Amino acid sequence: MHDNPIKVLDCTFRDGGYYTDWKFDKTVVSRYFNSLKESKIDIIELGFRFLKKNSFYGDFAFTDDNFLSSLDLPNNIDFAVMINAKEFLEDKNSISTNISNTFNKKNESKISIVRIAINFNNFEETKPIVEDLKKLGYKVGLNLMQAHNKSAKDYQLIGSTIDSWGVDVLYFADSLGSMDPEVVSFIAKNISRNWKGELGFHAHNNKGHALVNTITAVNEGVTWVDGTITGMGRGAGNTSTESLILELKRLKFYNGNPLKIQPTVSDFSILK
Repeated sequence: MHDNPIKVLDCTFRDGGYYTDWKFDKTVVSRYFNSLKESKIDIIELGFRFLKKNSFYGDFAFTDDNFLSSLDLPNNIDFAVMINAKEFLEDKNSISTNISNTFNKKNESKISIVRIAINFNNFEETKPIVEDLKKLGYKVGLNLMQAHNKSAKDYQLIGSTIDSWGVDVLYFADSLGSMDPEVVSFIAKNISRNWKGELGFHAHNNKGHALVNTITAVNEGVTWVDGTITGMGRGAGNTSTESLILELKRLKFYNGNPLKIQPTVSDFSILK
């Protein structure tokens, strides 16, 4: 049961993993889970699920179900992982083979949401990935990377094309951190013309606009928003979850207690 009218997804283990090779101390992990539970974050993205094992990467790069079963995951939070569509599309095995080898059925897994990252220009290639994940019972998010500098027609086409795919939430990402609030507003309005499902936004902070862009997206009807603890993430980082929930609380879009997140903020401030 979720308390927040806007879904707040924290992806610290995934995006923050670029700093640590997806390795995190057990005490940090435990305090993170407890803090996010106490502050009533809706969704935790536990990491990636890469196809090919790399011995230099930690378990949060792969998030296989055996590893997830070893974690003391809190109740009342949904758990997600992300896959890179390019990896599944370019592998020698078929998409269906890779999906079935990588994911158990939803009722046999701790995760309930799989997000698929794909470059905006190649989104149509993800349809078979979406279909295979839906057959396994997962809620599916489609994350459009590098969603800037497209025409109104391009954004409108996305919505009408994937409307019948069964995608549960469509994200657009400011991958290069180049967007201003006006751009975020333009994209959200045009995608929503033909897309009537849940819409999400993932911001990067290259220009220092991650938080204001995210709030702009919410004001334009976006209902899923991402953050990471301390803004920890690749490049200039992301919207910081602690700042995001404070602002959403002020706007009455968030019913949790932002102060409960501070123990994990202290941990990641040191890591970052």
